[in-house]
Amino acid sequence: MRFILIFLVLMAPAFSFGNDAVNTTTLPAPDAQAQAQCNSLQTVKEAEILFRKARDSFEKGNAQKAREFFAQALQRLVAMDADPAICNGAHDEFEKLFAKLDNQLYKQSCVVGLVPHFSMFESTDSVVVQKYVKIYSEGESKVRVQHALEASMKYRGMIMQTLREFDMPQELVFLPVVESLYNNDDISSAGAVGLWQFMPKRARALNLKVNYFLDERKDPVKATTAACVYLKDLYAMFGNWPLALAAYNRGENGLGRDMLFSQAAGLDEMVERKSVPRETENYVPQFVAASLIGTEPEKYGFKLNYEPALTYDEVQVNNVIGLEVIAKAAGCEVDDLRDLNPQLRAWCTPPEYPNFTLRLPAGTKAAFATNIALVKDLNPSRGFVKYKVRKGDYLGKIAKKYGVSIASIRDLNKMKRDRVLSINQVLLIRPGRKASSNKS
Repeated sequence: MRFILIFLVLMAPAFSFGNDAVNTTTLPAPDAQAQAQCNSLQTVKEAEILFRKARDSFEKGNAQKAREFFAQALQRLVAMDADPAICNGAHDEFEKLFAKLDNQLYKQSCVVGLVPHFSMFESTDSVVVQKYVKIYSEGESKVRVQHALEASMKYRGMIMQTLREFDMPQELVFLPVVESLYNNDDISSAGAVGLWQFMPKRARALNLKVNYFLDERKDPVKATTAACVYLKDLYAMFGNWPLALAAYNRGENGLGRDMLFSQAAGLDEMVERKSVPRETENYVPQFVAASLIGTEPEKYGFKLNYEPALTYDEVQVNNVIGLEVIAKAAGCEVDDLRDLNPQLRAWCTPPEYPNFTLRLPAGTKAAFATNIALVKDLNPSRGFVKYKVRKGDYLGKIAKKYGVSIASIRDLNKMKRDRVLSINQVLLIRPGRKASSNKS
């Protein structure tokens, strides 16, 4: 702030002031321009004096007095009709100041909750919203919502930061409560996956990979970016957040057809004319209810024990590397890697994926870099095992045990489809990635 005040003092002749003069004697001026320059210099000096008092009060531990002096100093400056070109000269310094303020407020919001602006909605106290607030605050629904809000803290900082980068309402951090109960492993009956519940076609359209090796719908970071892209496109398409959220649930084409059929200009009219499915009709009120509870959980009888935020190291890999090899190099368990990289579906990092971002447990990046450089075979074969058939065995049982298909066992052992297993028969099997660890 001091650099801004000093800058204004030096550039004072470029400012003109209104009638907010202070109760002091000014020097006589030969003309109006000289008088304005004199007034501007005087006002800036008063602001600087108030700033000094604020700083001294703060250093003495009197935060309230410091706040009052800061406010008075800013009032002096706000009263000036400054030339925008002059203020623009301090652009970089202002950017640093706002960045510091944003960062501080952002960290506070992640810890103590969000300030409930709900600027995207006209009302948060509708009958339907309050109905869902009541539902979510009682019985089994309360238990599920509580678990969702507690789990949300694993991702909340990352999601809020992404929303900020896209200049989108911070309340959207609670949309996954409605979508997936913040369960990244959630799979809907229709096949939607992840925190943001993307179907494969939609995910691929948003540049998320869904294939044998990867399902980036379960990558919290990439899926969140994709959700923001999609939601912002829907907002641009429909012009307001209630319709954008309804389209997120219904699909933009479906909602567009509903609007055309009903000739409705907004979501409320569509609900009145019963032109949207019940699920879509209730979707926005459910989201608002979840947001109200998530913003002020104590107000609604929730006592939350938040899960810690995810922390990890990141490395870029260009080779196919087995997860067992990675775990050994990083000094962790394969399960730890799968928890941090839920998008990985196979036993290894994906091929044909340059600069794949791999997440490692926090603090293991250096050890991994050192140890992996010494590994000659980054993706070793699981090899083959010989299995002796026992009483009660059948191909389906053996195939499940080793994580392979029945056909693969038949092909490898050149078995005909009608051949029956015999006790003590030896089968050659190459275990799959989901093979049981108890392979006797």
